[in-house]
Amino acid sequence: MRKIGTPAATTLQAIELCCGLGGISLGLRELGFGIQRAYDSWDKAVRIYNHNSSDPIASVCDLLSREGRQKVADDFRRDGEIELLAAGPPCQGFSILRNGRNNVDNPHNKVLAAMPDYVALFRPRLVLIENVPTLAFHQGGTTLRSVLERLESPGPRGLRYRVGYEVYDTALFGVPQTRRRILILAVRHGSGKEHLPSPGPDLRPLYTALRHGGAMPAELSSFVGMLKDPEDFSLTSARQALSDLPELGEAQHEEPRLYRSEPASAFQRLMRGAGQPLVSGTRTPEIRAETRSRLRHIKPGGCARHIPAKYLNGLSRRFGSAYRRLHPDVPSTALSTKYDCVYHYEHERSLSVREYARLQGIPDHIDFPESLVCRRSAYEMIGNAVPPLLIQGVLGSVLSLDGKKFIPAGGW
Repeated sequence: MRKIGTPAATTLQAIELCCGLGGISLGLRELGFGIQRAYDSWDKAVRIYNHNSSDPIASVCDLLSREGRQKVADDFRRDGEIELLAAGPPCQGFSILRNGRNNVDNPHNKVLAAMPDYVALFRPRLVLIENVPTLAFHQGGTTLRSVLERLESPGPRGLRYRVGYEVYDTALFGVPQTRRRILILAVRHGSGKEHLPSPGPDLRPLYTALRHGGAMPAELSSFVGMLKDPEDFSLTSARQALSDLPELGEAQHEEPRLYRSEPASAFQRLMRGAGQPLVSGTRTPEIRAETRSRLRHIKPGGCARHIPAKYLNGLSRRFGSAYRRLHPDVPSTALSTKYDCVYHYEHERSLSVREYARLQGIPDHIDFPESLVCRRSAYEMIGNAVPPLLIQGVLGSVLSLDGKKFIPAGGW
Protein backbone atom coordinates (compact mmCIF):
# COMPACT_ATOMS: atom_id res chain seq x y z
CA MET A 1 0.00 0.00 0.00
CA ARG A 2 1.52 3.29 -1.09
CA LYS A 3 1.34 6.24 1.29
CA ILE A 4 1.52 9.96 0.63
CA GLY A 5 5.07 10.93 -0.18
CA THR A 6 6.32 7.45 -1.07
CA PRO A 7 8.93 7.85 -3.82
CA ALA A 8 7.59 6.79 -7.22
CA ALA A 9 9.47 5.49 -10.24
CA THR A 10 9.14 8.76 -12.11
CA THR A 11 10.98 11.94 -12.93
CA LEU A 12 7.80 14.04 -12.62
CA GLN A 13 8.00 16.11 -9.45
CA ALA A 14 5.32 18.29 -7.91
CA ILE A 15 5.03 20.82 -5.09
CA GLU A 16 1.76 21.24 -3.22
CA LEU A 17 0.78 24.56 -1.64
CA CYS A 18 -2.10 24.76 0.88
CA CYS A 19 -1.88 20.99 1.08
CA GLY A 20 -4.21 20.32 4.00
CA LEU A 21 -4.26 16.62 4.85
CA GLY A 22 -2.92 15.71 1.39
CA GLY A 23 -5.94 15.20 -0.87
CA ILE A 24 -4.20 16.59 -3.95
CA SER A 25 -1.11 14.49 -3.26
CA LEU A 26 -3.16 11.30 -3.14
CA GLY A 27 -4.47 11.99 -6.64
CA LEU A 28 -1.08 13.06 -8.00
CA ARG A 29 0.69 9.94 -6.77
CA GLU A 30 -1.73 7.75 -8.69
CA LEU A 31 -0.73 9.62 -11.86
CA GLY A 32 2.96 8.93 -11.27
CA PHE A 33 4.03 12.21 -9.66
CA GLY A 34 6.49 12.37 -6.82
CA ILE A 35 5.69 15.02 -4.20
CA GLN A 36 8.80 17.06 -3.54
CA ARG A 37 7.43 19.35 -0.84
CA ALA A 38 4.06 20.31 0.66
CA TYR A 39 3.14 23.40 2.71
CA ASP A 40 0.18 24.51 4.82
CA SER A 41 -0.37 27.07 7.57
CA TRP A 42 -2.51 24.73 9.73
CA ASP A 43 -0.24 22.70 11.96
CA LYS A 44 -2.84 19.99 12.67
CA ALA A 45 -3.32 19.28 8.95
CA VAL A 46 0.46 19.10 8.49
CA ARG A 47 0.67 16.60 11.36
CA ILE A 48 -1.91 14.36 9.70
CA TYR A 49 -0.20 14.70 6.32
CA ASN A 50 3.16 13.63 7.76
CA HIS A 51 1.63 10.92 9.96
CA ASN A 52 0.30 9.25 6.80
CA SER A 53 3.51 9.80 4.84
CA SER A 54 6.59 7.65 4.50
CA ASP A 55 8.63 10.88 4.76
CA PRO A 56 7.72 14.12 6.59
CA ILE A 57 7.64 16.22 3.43
CA ALA A 58 4.95 18.67 4.66
CA SER A 59 5.89 21.83 6.56
CA VAL A 60 3.94 24.43 8.51
CA CYS A 61 4.37 27.60 6.51
CA ASP A 62 2.64 30.97 6.19
CA LEU A 63 2.86 31.55 2.44
CA LEU A 64 2.08 35.25 2.88
CA SER A 65 4.90 36.01 5.30
CA ARG A 66 8.45 36.99 4.39
CA GLU A 67 9.74 34.06 6.42
CA GLY A 68 7.38 31.64 4.66
CA ARG A 69 8.39 32.81 1.19
CA GLN A 70 12.05 32.54 2.12
CA LYS A 71 11.61 29.00 3.46
CA VAL A 72 9.87 27.86 0.26
CA ALA A 73 12.54 29.51 -1.88
CA ASP A 74 15.37 27.92 0.12
CA ASP A 75 13.75 24.47 -0.14
CA PHE A 76 13.34 24.89 -3.88
CA ARG A 77 16.95 25.85 -4.39
CA ARG A 78 17.99 22.63 -2.63
CA ASP A 79 15.47 20.36 -4.37
CA GLY A 80 15.54 21.51 -8.00
CA GLU A 81 13.02 21.85 -10.80
CA ILE A 82 9.44 20.62 -10.75
CA GLU A 83 6.90 19.65 -13.41
CA LEU A 84 3.76 20.71 -11.56
CA LEU A 85 2.72 23.25 -8.95
CA ALA A 86 -0.61 22.25 -7.37
CA ALA A 87 -2.54 24.30 -4.84
CA GLY A 88 -5.84 24.34 -2.99
CA PRO A 89 -5.92 27.90 -1.55
CA PRO A 90 -8.49 28.66 1.19
CA CYS A 91 -11.97 29.15 -0.23
CA GLN A 92 -13.71 30.70 2.80
CA GLY A 93 -13.64 34.22 1.40
CA PHE A 94 -15.15 33.14 -1.92
CA SER A 95 -17.84 30.79 -0.63
CA ILE A 96 -21.35 32.23 -0.65
CA LEU A 97 -22.42 29.21 1.42
CA ARG A 98 -20.16 30.35 4.26
CA ASN A 99 -20.53 34.10 3.89
CA GLY A 100 -23.97 34.59 2.39
CA ARG A 101 -22.32 37.18 0.15
CA ASN A 102 -19.01 37.91 -1.49
CA ASN A 103 -16.57 38.55 1.34
CA VAL A 104 -14.11 41.15 0.12
CA ASP A 105 -12.04 41.55 3.28
CA ASN A 106 -11.45 37.92 4.21
CA PRO A 107 -7.67 37.59 4.74
CA HIS A 108 -7.74 34.08 3.25
CA ASN A 109 -8.36 35.66 -0.16
CA LYS A 110 -4.77 36.90 -0.22
CA VAL A 111 -3.43 33.34 -0.46
CA LEU A 112 -4.99 32.80 -3.89
CA ALA A 113 -3.67 36.19 -4.98
CA ALA A 114 -0.15 35.06 -4.02
CA MET A 115 -0.21 31.98 -6.27
CA PRO A 116 1.25 33.76 -9.36
CA ASP A 117 4.23 34.85 -7.23
CA TYR A 118 5.00 31.21 -6.46
CA VAL A 119 4.56 30.29 -10.12
CA ALA A 120 7.21 32.89 -10.90
CA LEU A 121 9.49 31.30 -8.29
CA PHE A 122 9.08 27.67 -9.40
CA ARG A 123 8.59 28.20 -13.15
CA PRO A 124 6.77 24.82 -13.40
CA ARG A 125 5.57 23.46 -16.73
CA LEU A 126 2.05 22.98 -15.32
CA VAL A 127 0.01 24.73 -12.64
CA LEU A 128 -3.24 23.36 -11.17
CA ILE A 129 -5.29 25.40 -8.69
CA GLU A 130 -8.55 24.28 -7.03
CA ASN A 131 -11.24 26.45 -5.41
CA VAL A 132 -14.99 26.95 -5.07
CA PRO A 133 -17.00 27.77 -8.23
CA THR A 134 -18.33 30.99 -6.69
CA LEU A 135 -14.82 32.36 -7.15
CA ALA A 136 -15.95 33.12 -10.71
CA PHE A 137 -18.51 35.64 -9.37
CA HIS A 138 -16.49 37.17 -6.54
CA GLN A 139 -16.33 40.93 -6.94
CA GLY A 140 -18.28 40.66 -10.17
CA GLY A 141 -15.67 38.32 -11.62
CA THR A 142 -12.74 40.69 -11.16
CA THR A 143 -10.99 38.46 -8.59
CA LEU A 144 -10.78 35.51 -10.96
CA ARG A 145 -9.86 37.67 -13.97
CA SER A 146 -7.02 39.23 -11.99
CA VAL A 147 -5.63 35.83 -10.99
CA LEU A 148 -5.86 34.50 -14.56
CA GLU A 149 -4.13 37.56 -16.00
CA ARG A 150 -1.31 37.36 -13.47
CA LEU A 151 -0.89 33.64 -14.11
CA GLU A 152 -0.50 34.38 -17.82
CA SER A 153 2.47 36.65 -17.03
CA PRO A 154 3.56 35.78 -13.48
CA GLY A 155 7.03 37.25 -13.44
CA PRO A 156 10.14 38.54 -15.21
CA ARG A 157 12.31 36.93 -17.89
CA GLY A 158 9.49 36.45 -20.37
CA LEU A 159 7.75 33.70 -18.39
CA ARG A 160 4.32 33.15 -20.00
CA TYR A 161 1.49 30.65 -19.50
CA ARG A 162 -1.64 29.62 -21.36
CA VAL A 163 -4.44 29.66 -18.76
CA GLY A 164 -7.98 28.28 -18.62
CA TYR A 165 -10.54 27.09 -16.07
CA GLU A 166 -13.59 24.84 -15.79
CA VAL A 167 -16.11 23.92 -13.10
CA TYR A 168 -16.46 20.21 -12.31
CA ASP A 169 -18.81 18.06 -10.25
CA THR A 170 -16.72 15.63 -8.23
CA ALA A 171 -19.50 13.02 -8.48
CA LEU A 172 -18.68 12.54 -12.17
CA PHE A 173 -15.26 11.21 -11.13
CA GLY A 174 -16.56 8.51 -8.79
CA VAL A 175 -16.62 10.64 -5.63
CA PRO A 176 -19.81 9.83 -3.66
CA GLN A 177 -20.57 13.53 -3.26
CA THR A 178 -21.92 16.15 -5.62
CA ARG A 179 -19.36 18.86 -4.94
CA ARG A 180 -18.75 21.49 -7.60
CA ARG A 181 -15.20 22.83 -7.84
CA ILE A 182 -13.34 25.20 -10.13
CA LEU A 183 -9.99 24.03 -11.49
CA ILE A 184 -7.53 26.44 -13.08
CA LEU A 185 -4.87 25.03 -15.38
CA ALA A 186 -1.82 26.94 -16.59
CA VAL A 187 0.60 25.49 -19.18
CA ARG A 188 3.94 27.15 -19.78
CA HIS A 189 4.17 28.54 -23.31
CA GLY A 190 6.00 26.29 -25.73
CA SER A 191 5.94 23.28 -23.38
CA GLY A 192 2.78 21.49 -24.48
CA LYS A 193 -0.81 21.72 -25.67
CA GLU A 194 -2.59 20.34 -22.59
CA HIS A 195 -6.04 21.66 -21.80
CA LEU A 196 -8.82 20.92 -19.33
CA PRO A 197 -11.44 18.34 -20.33
CA SER A 198 -15.14 19.10 -20.73
CA PRO A 199 -16.87 19.30 -17.33
CA GLY A 200 -19.68 16.96 -18.37
CA PRO A 201 -23.44 17.27 -17.73
CA ASP A 202 -25.08 18.90 -14.74
CA LEU A 203 -26.65 15.97 -12.86
CA ARG A 204 -28.23 17.98 -10.06
CA PRO A 205 -31.75 17.68 -11.56
CA LEU A 206 -31.27 13.89 -11.65
CA TYR A 207 -30.21 13.76 -7.99
CA THR A 208 -33.18 15.93 -6.98
CA ALA A 209 -35.56 13.62 -8.81
CA LEU A 210 -34.11 10.52 -7.17
CA ARG A 211 -34.11 12.02 -3.68
CA HIS A 212 -37.69 13.28 -3.80
CA GLY A 213 -39.41 11.09 -6.37
CA GLY A 214 -39.80 13.84 -8.95
CA ALA A 215 -39.90 13.65 -12.72
CA MET A 216 -36.76 12.20 -14.25
CA PRO A 217 -35.11 14.50 -16.83
CA ALA A 218 -35.19 12.44 -20.04
CA GLU A 219 -31.76 13.61 -21.16
CA LEU A 220 -30.22 12.28 -17.92
CA SER A 221 -32.00 8.92 -17.74
CA SER A 222 -28.95 7.03 -19.06
CA PHE A 223 -27.08 7.95 -15.87
CA VAL A 224 -29.56 6.07 -13.63
CA GLY A 225 -28.17 2.67 -14.62
CA MET A 226 -24.62 3.86 -13.99
CA LEU A 227 -25.60 5.03 -10.52
CA LYS A 228 -27.38 1.78 -9.66
CA ASP A 229 -24.50 -0.44 -10.76
CA PRO A 230 -22.08 -0.93 -7.82
CA GLU A 231 -19.35 -2.02 -10.24
CA ASP A 232 -19.66 1.10 -12.39
CA PHE A 233 -17.11 3.51 -10.98
CA SER A 234 -18.49 6.45 -13.00
CA LEU A 235 -20.97 7.36 -10.26
CA THR A 236 -21.05 6.29 -6.60
CA SER A 237 -24.05 6.47 -4.27
CA ALA A 238 -23.89 6.99 -0.52
CA ARG A 239 -24.74 3.35 0.17
CA GLN A 240 -22.11 2.13 -2.33
CA ALA A 241 -19.61 4.27 -0.40
CA LEU A 242 -20.55 3.42 3.20
CA SER A 243 -22.41 0.12 3.52
CA ASP A 244 -19.35 -2.00 4.42
CA LEU A 245 -18.26 0.23 7.31
CA PRO A 246 -18.89 -0.78 10.96
CA GLU A 247 -22.38 -0.55 12.43
CA LEU A 248 -22.26 2.49 14.73
CA GLY A 249 -24.42 4.53 17.07
CA GLU A 250 -23.98 8.07 18.26
CA ALA A 251 -21.24 9.10 20.71
CA GLN A 252 -19.00 6.17 19.81
CA HIS A 253 -15.42 6.34 21.06
CA GLU A 254 -12.45 5.85 18.75
CA GLU A 255 -11.57 2.21 18.32
CA PRO A 256 -10.30 0.15 15.37
CA ARG A 257 -13.30 -1.94 14.34
CA LEU A 258 -14.03 -4.79 11.96
CA TYR A 259 -15.69 -3.91 8.69
CA ARG A 260 -19.38 -4.76 8.62
CA SER A 261 -19.05 -6.81 5.44
CA GLU A 262 -16.86 -7.63 2.49
CA PRO A 263 -16.61 -4.82 -0.11
CA ALA A 264 -19.92 -4.45 -1.94
CA SER A 265 -18.83 -2.01 -4.65
CA ALA A 266 -15.87 -0.98 -6.78
CA PHE A 267 -15.56 2.17 -4.68
CA GLN A 268 -15.37 0.22 -1.42
CA ARG A 269 -12.63 -2.01 -2.79
CA LEU A 270 -10.68 1.08 -3.81
CA MET A 271 -11.02 2.70 -0.38
CA ARG A 272 -10.02 -0.47 1.48
CA GLY A 273 -6.91 -1.07 -0.58
CA ALA A 274 -4.80 -4.01 0.55
CA GLY A 275 -7.56 -5.41 2.73
CA GLN A 276 -6.60 -4.52 6.31
CA PRO A 277 -9.13 -6.25 8.65
CA LEU A 278 -9.76 -3.22 10.90
CA VAL A 279 -10.75 0.34 10.11
CA SER A 280 -10.06 3.47 12.17
CA GLY A 281 -11.92 6.77 12.41
CA THR A 282 -14.99 5.15 13.94
CA ARG A 283 -15.76 7.83 16.53
CA THR A 284 -19.09 9.61 16.16
CA PRO A 285 -20.47 12.80 17.77
CA GLU A 286 -23.16 12.84 20.41
CA ILE A 287 -26.38 14.50 19.25
CA ARG A 288 -29.16 16.11 21.27
CA ALA A 289 -32.40 14.27 21.96
CA GLU A 290 -34.23 17.05 20.11
CA THR A 291 -32.09 16.48 17.02
CA ARG A 292 -32.71 12.74 17.18
CA SER A 293 -36.45 13.35 17.41
CA ARG A 294 -36.42 15.65 14.37
CA LEU A 295 -34.39 13.19 12.32
CA ARG A 296 -37.04 10.51 12.86
CA HIS A 297 -39.43 12.61 10.82
CA ILE A 298 -37.04 13.15 7.90
CA LYS A 299 -36.88 10.54 5.18
CA PRO A 300 -33.53 9.71 3.53
CA GLY A 301 -32.69 12.51 1.10
CA GLY A 302 -34.80 15.03 3.00
CA CYS A 303 -34.07 17.92 5.34
CA ALA A 304 -35.80 20.13 7.91
CA ARG A 305 -38.25 21.37 5.28
CA HIS A 306 -39.82 17.90 5.33
CA ILE A 307 -40.54 17.85 9.09
CA PRO A 308 -44.29 18.13 9.74
CA ALA A 309 -45.10 21.42 11.45
CA LYS A 310 -46.30 19.76 14.65
CA TYR A 311 -42.88 18.14 15.13
CA LEU A 312 -40.71 21.20 14.54
CA ASN A 313 -40.45 21.84 18.30
CA GLY A 314 -39.56 25.48 17.84
CA LEU A 315 -37.27 25.05 14.82
CA SER A 316 -37.63 28.11 12.61
CA ARG A 317 -38.48 27.52 8.96
CA ARG A 318 -35.54 29.75 8.09
CA PHE A 319 -33.38 26.74 8.96
CA GLY A 320 -35.22 24.71 6.34
CA SER A 321 -32.07 23.31 4.73
CA ALA A 322 -30.71 22.00 8.04
CA TYR A 323 -30.85 18.34 9.13
CA ARG A 324 -29.98 16.99 5.70
CA ARG A 325 -30.04 13.21 5.51
CA LEU A 326 -28.16 11.20 2.96
CA HIS A 327 -30.17 9.30 0.38
CA PRO A 328 -28.68 5.81 0.04
CA ASP A 329 -29.02 5.69 -3.75
CA VAL A 330 -27.62 9.15 -4.56
CA PRO A 331 -24.27 10.85 -3.93
CA SER A 332 -24.13 13.04 -0.84
CA THR A 333 -24.75 16.75 -1.00
CA ALA A 334 -21.60 18.86 -0.59
CA LEU A 335 -19.87 18.42 2.74
CA SER A 336 -18.92 21.41 4.85
CA THR A 337 -16.41 21.47 7.70
CA LYS A 338 -19.10 20.73 10.31
CA TYR A 339 -20.07 17.20 11.34
CA ASP A 340 -23.78 18.10 11.40
CA CYS A 341 -23.99 19.19 7.76
CA VAL A 342 -25.36 15.76 6.84
CA TYR A 343 -26.78 12.76 8.71
CA HIS A 344 -26.80 9.03 8.04
CA TYR A 345 -29.44 7.61 5.68
CA GLU A 346 -30.20 4.61 7.93
CA HIS A 347 -29.61 5.78 11.51
CA GLU A 348 -30.52 8.94 13.44
CA ARG A 349 -26.91 10.06 13.89
CA SER A 350 -24.09 12.09 12.40
CA LEU A 351 -21.44 10.42 10.29
CA SER A 352 -18.28 8.97 11.75
CA VAL A 353 -14.93 10.47 10.84
CA ARG A 354 -14.30 7.53 8.49
CA GLU A 355 -17.70 7.89 6.80
CA TYR A 356 -17.01 11.58 6.30
CA ALA A 357 -13.63 10.74 4.73
CA ARG A 358 -15.21 8.11 2.47
CA LEU A 359 -17.59 10.75 1.04
CA GLN A 360 -14.52 12.78 0.02
CA GLY A 361 -12.91 9.73 -1.58
CA ILE A 362 -10.14 9.60 1.05
CA PRO A 363 -8.94 6.00 1.40
CA ASP A 364 -9.16 4.10 4.66
CA HIS A 365 -5.42 3.94 5.28
CA ILE A 366 -5.41 7.71 5.89
CA ASP A 367 -5.64 7.84 9.67
CA PHE A 368 -6.74 10.61 12.07
CA PRO A 369 -5.34 9.60 15.50
CA GLU A 370 -6.88 11.29 18.52
CA SER A 371 -3.36 11.97 19.76
CA LEU A 372 -2.81 14.28 16.78
CA VAL A 373 -6.20 15.78 16.01
CA CYS A 374 -9.52 16.20 17.83
CA ARG A 375 -12.73 15.00 16.22
CA ARG A 376 -13.89 18.51 15.32
CA SER A 377 -10.63 19.29 13.53
CA ALA A 378 -10.75 15.95 11.72
CA TYR A 379 -14.13 16.86 10.20
CA GLU A 380 -12.81 20.30 9.33
CA MET A 381 -9.74 19.09 7.47
CA ILE A 382 -11.74 16.39 5.66
CA GLY A 383 -14.37 18.93 4.64
CA ASN A 384 -11.63 21.23 3.34
CA ALA A 385 -9.79 18.47 1.48
CA VAL A 386 -9.58 18.29 -2.30
CA PRO A 387 -11.12 14.95 -3.40
CA PRO A 388 -8.20 12.86 -4.75
CA LEU A 389 -10.34 11.27 -7.46
CA LEU A 390 -11.14 14.71 -8.91
CA ILE A 391 -7.43 15.47 -9.29
CA GLN A 392 -6.69 12.01 -10.63
CA GLY A 393 -9.51 12.12 -13.17
CA VAL A 394 -9.07 15.67 -14.46
CA LEU A 395 -5.29 15.78 -14.54
CA GLY A 396 -5.20 12.29 -16.05
CA SER A 397 -7.30 13.65 -18.91
CA VAL A 398 -5.14 16.77 -19.14
CA LEU A 399 -2.09 14.60 -19.64
CA SER A 400 -3.92 12.63 -22.36
CA LEU A 401 -4.22 9.69 -20.01
CA ASP A 402 -7.22 7.69 -18.92
CA GLY A 403 -7.35 8.65 -15.23
CA LYS A 404 -9.32 5.49 -14.38
CA LYS A 405 -6.50 3.21 -15.48
CA PHE A 406 -4.34 4.60 -12.68
CA ILE A 407 -6.72 3.16 -10.07
CA PRO A 408 -4.97 -0.08 -9.11
CA ALA A 409 -7.15 -3.11 -8.51
CA GLY A 410 -5.64 -3.54 -5.06
CA GLY A 411 -6.28 0.03 -3.97
CA TRP A 412 -4.14 3.13 -3.49
